[in-house]
Formats: sequence, structure tokens, C-alpha cells
Amino acid sequence: MMVWHMKKGGFALVLLMMTAAGCVASSDPDRLGSGQMAIEREARDCYEHAVVFMGEGHYLLARQQFSEAAAMAMSQKLHDDAVAGLDRVDKIIEQRR
Repeated sequence: MMVWHMKKGGFALVLLMMTAAGCVASSDPDRLGSGQMAIEREARDCYEHAVVFMGEGHYLLARQQFSEAAAMAMSQKLHDDAVAGLDRVDKIIEQRR
């Protein structure tokens, strides 16, 4: 699923636990429970921090936040946005090496 974007074992473990618990991205955000809504808000915060970090030129911090957002996203849209952001920041990091 999203493991190919995650280089740190902790993110993969969180993803594995969420998948095992049935907490996967949903295309219908209205069907999320209260716990899932809290996780979605946390994922949204990570995404917003990533965007700020990118704007400031802190690409490694942005990458970390996009990874966390993608791993925690409960809605398909937020997941897709986080993965797209992760792809963008990875390209920038690769160009700078």
C-alpha cells in the first residue's frame, strides 16, 4: 500500500497496525467514527505542517510530515494529497543531491 514511501520502520509499523485494525483510507469521510475523525484531524495537521515546511525550504521535515499524513489519513483525498506532496518533495530532494 503506502509502505514504499516510508523509509523508517516506525511508519511501516503504524501502517501495518492501522491496516490490521481496519483503519484504511475511506472515500466517504462522513462514515468515519469519532476516533477516526481525530486521526484524520491529526493527519490534516501533519499535511499542513508539511506544506509550510516546503514553503520554508525545509524539505526533509516536509517529507517526514507528508509521510505521517499519508500513513494516518482516513479519507482517500487526504491520503492522495499527502502521497502527491511526498512525491513532489522527494523529487526536490533528489534534484538537490
